[in-house]
Amino acid sequence: MLRVPSQKLRAHDVTLKCMYDLENSTLYSIQWYKDGSMFYRFVPADEPPGQMFPLPGVSVDLQHSSDSQVTLRLLDLESSGTYRCEVSSEAPKFLTEVAEAYMNIMALPKDAPKITGMRLKYNEGDPINLNCTSSPSKPVAVLTWFINGNQVDNSDISQRRIIPTGKDSKDGPFLTQYRPVVDDEGLEYVTLGLRMAAKKKFFNTLLHSMKVKCTASMGQLMWHVKHEARIQSANTASSQIPGPEKCHVWLVSVVTFFIAHKLLDS
Repeated sequence: MLRVPSQKLRAHDVTLKCMYDLENSTLYSIQWYKDGSMFYRFVPADEPPGQMFPLPGVSVDLQHSSDSQVTLRLLDLESSGTYRCEVSSEAPKFLTEVAEAYMNIMALPKDAPKITGMRLKYNEGDPINLNCTSSPSKPVAVLTWFINGNQVDNSDISQRRIIPTGKDSKDGPFLTQYRPVVDDEGLEYVTLGLRMAAKKKFFNTLLHSMKVKCTASMGQLMWHVKHEARIQSANTASSQIPGPEKCHVWLVSVVTFFIAHKLLDS
């Protein structure tokens, strides 16, 4: 039985296990391969029995490797690949067992996704053009927009075009998916745009505000961070908000900021 995790994080260690049954035969050797190239061999008759072979992306910890397992240290992106274990017995049976599995190395983003494009001034009907950009990772993160806690539909995101998501396509919201960009380390980052008109229907009638949030997640690890922005009326005492609005920006934290906003009556 081969135990190789399907996913591991970059810079972590991992122990791969190869359990076998030679039907009372004597073990001759165990050989480990990555993408067809041998990187570790265990032969009980040799001294020492364990031997490693240099291979990019594979750093064997001999002290914690044996006939049933091999430990790899400080995984990197090159460590992704198909790992195979071959077990062979001595004469007279000369049994051979082979098993393989794929392991993918993931690199989590160092930072939360960032929302850009917020203006200091909006009038009724003005376009709101925001971008959410993920921090570099592997694989690329999946971005999702929320407006007032409701997810903006991204069912057609793979089409990589401007996507109308609201009932009134004139006001939006719209999503724009940009192609991922690869950096010098081989990590990827991506941008998802949100386009809409500054209409009162998007604002909470009691709080006179609209909150937009962008989240990023990736893989089965369910990594998840968010960046929130709130467009809030500067006058919450009345539902009638006259005159042109002025905005002020306060930096609340690394991932959250608020913008005071006075919306004109239509």
